[in-house]
Amino acid sequence: MPLTTDPKFARVNTEASMGNTTQPDLPRLETPSSPSEEQKANPAHRFPQAAMVASRIQWSNPKLMVLEGALPQDVTGHCIVMGPVGDDTMQPLTGEPFLHPSSGGVSRFNGDAMVHRFDFGQGQAHVTSRLLKTPCYYADAATAPGSPYADLHFSSSGLGRFSTSLGFRDEINTACVPVKFAGDDHWRLLAAWDAGRPYEIDPETLEVITPIGRNDEWRPQSLPIPQGPFPIVCTATHHLFDDRTQELFTVNWGKSNATMAGPLILHALAKLGKQHPFAMGLARIILRIITTLTSWFKGLHPAKESDDFVNLIRWDGGDRLKHWQVHLPNGSPLRIQQSMHQVAASRNYIVLMDTAFKLGPEQLLPNPLPGHGDIEIHLREMLDYAQLADTPVYLIKRADLDLAADKVTAKRLTIPREIAHFRVDYDDSEGVVIHAAHNNAWDSAESIQRYDRLVNDSPEASEQAVTANIGMATTTTDLNSLARYVIDPEQAQVVGQEIVRDRDLTWSPALYADNGTLNLPERYNNIYWNAWGCWDDLLTDFVCDLYEEHKYREMDPATVRRFAQEGVPANLCRLDTQTMQIADHYRFPLGTFGNSPQFIPRPGQDGNLSGGDGTDGYLATVVVFDDEQGYPQSQIWIFEGQNLAQGPICKLGDPSGQFQMGLTIHTTWIPEIGPRKATYNVPVREDFEPSLLNQPAIVRELFETQIYPHFEA
Repeated sequence: MPLTTDPKFARVNTEASMGNTTQPDLPRLETPSSPSEEQKANPAHRFPQAAMVASRIQWSNPKLMVLEGALPQDVTGHCIVMGPVGDDTMQPLTGEPFLHPSSGGVSRFNGDAMVHRFDFGQGQAHVTSRLLKTPCYYADAATAPGSPYADLHFSSSGLGRFSTSLGFRDEINTACVPVKFAGDDHWRLLAAWDAGRPYEIDPETLEVITPIGRNDEWRPQSLPIPQGPFPIVCTATHHLFDDRTQELFTVNWGKSNATMAGPLILHALAKLGKQHPFAMGLARIILRIITTLTSWFKGLHPAKESDDFVNLIRWDGGDRLKHWQVHLPNGSPLRIQQSMHQVAASRNYIVLMDTAFKLGPEQLLPNPLPGHGDIEIHLREMLDYAQLADTPVYLIKRADLDLAADKVTAKRLTIPREIAHFRVDYDDSEGVVIHAAHNNAWDSAESIQRYDRLVNDSPEASEQAVTANIGMATTTTDLNSLARYVIDPEQAQVVGQEIVRDRDLTWSPALYADNGTLNLPERYNNIYWNAWGCWDDLLTDFVCDLYEEHKYREMDPATVRRFAQEGVPANLCRLDTQTMQIADHYRFPLGTFGNSPQFIPRPGQDGNLSGGDGTDGYLATVVVFDDEQGYPQSQIWIFEGQNLAQGPICKLGDPSGQFQMGLTIHTTWIPEIGPRKATYNVPVREDFEPSLLNQPAIVRELFETQIYPHFEA
């Protein structure tokens, strides 16, 4: 039965900025509008516009229709998919039913969190979707243009959403982390992203319950501007839950002004050095002197807390978080230059990385002067810089985590090439084993802007494609790879490595899926990697120039451009980590974007503690594409975990096209859902009152009338 005619179908109205109003029904659109000229030109090679649209409609348990194949009876449990859907002030473009959240140059990764829960069982699938409404969500909605609080409004720019009076939005739109502490009857869910503390959500209702940690348990990023009651907090998206010890580990980190400015200075020196080698050498000497004097001055004032910091956090489900300041063996703090997207652990070590997703001025202000493209181009050339070509890795011995202490030492090593996502074997008896995707010369923090040019298109075609894909992450500028490293933790040295490259498959390896969702396996014998491909209309002159001389380049730029022009589609591949061979794969059709994979084990097969190979189950994947009429479609494709090559065994969706997911990011899976019995809660009023003491009366009134009532019913 189609989603739109299921008698059990219900739709939850979105909230308007000034209260609850009923949103008008979307048109059925049985006869969509004709495709645009650029879609007609080469639709198979174009990045699908279905990934660029978003819907803020919240669905309540309609049944998805089996469009092709059959849904196996043993696909069970609940698959959770996260994605950004713009903000509450956005309106659809004229004549279109859906939002284009990045059309103004905002990153496609920016926006309120929409969580989709797909409930599988008895050969059926139902979907429930909810916006995640945190205190800052309600503040954003209440300060929309035309409201009494409009002077406090938020604005989106790049990767963030900011109010000069209230601070930064904590959008929690990237991932959900399952946790199950002692005394929990059911799995709980934490919604997370890199720039704010996580929140627990109810797996049944998908409503926000509580932040994890009070405001005073998180240290904000130091900035030269006031941040109001919502300061930016840097953390991980992938917090680590150890099901064996029932501990959650994460990080809270920050950069000093010097660390933030350092890459800008080095970038400027590199540009200067190409024209004036002597001047570059002199500038490097001056920079080294300044760095030495700064370190000496800090040594004279050791009591001053460094703005470069990493705090390792442990949570056992109790009332308070435990913190350790992480230092190097010489006592200096860790300096994180990019991000700390993920935390991992083996039996005896916590593994941290400076991950390849840079957060600099250009990522927050990519279009500071709309309408002045020439100036913006020059500003980007000055302010934007390449991500680190090497990945700093930090190992912390778990035995050193003394609950009575407040500091712990980490050992540092470097892995060549960039890493954003990785897995770590729990078994470290023969060394700490890291499985990683190398996104060398693929900078997913860079997004397409209106003043960009594509490398392979004519000016006219380039302008059309850029307009269609503004805000989307640029594609890779090189062939990437998958890798396995063995590290001697005592010596902090890589003692074994194997790297796999494939000219058809390892382009933009973005996301993983495996049997480690709920339990940390002794060994990851198989890991599924979702590579996003190489898209002609996402390859810009700017990123090609930025990474043309990457020191680990695998393929010359001209050949990369030819691959992009021919079209390299997204794919799923299974890496056998014991043989280090790609054992199975499926390439999505050109023009189709397969994304957000999730491994679903067969009932009764954990494949984790028992040492299974991690393939006995299914992969659920979000697939978006534009149909023959150019209309966006969102579907869920189901694959056999042991036979990707045969293609999807089931396609689920809504033939009317009303259910749209757009660009989604990470996923998780839990076997069952049930009532939350945990008592952990951070009262919102108690949490924010200290930060409001010195705020203007209108800000205090905003909290009293527009925020607190939602959490004090």
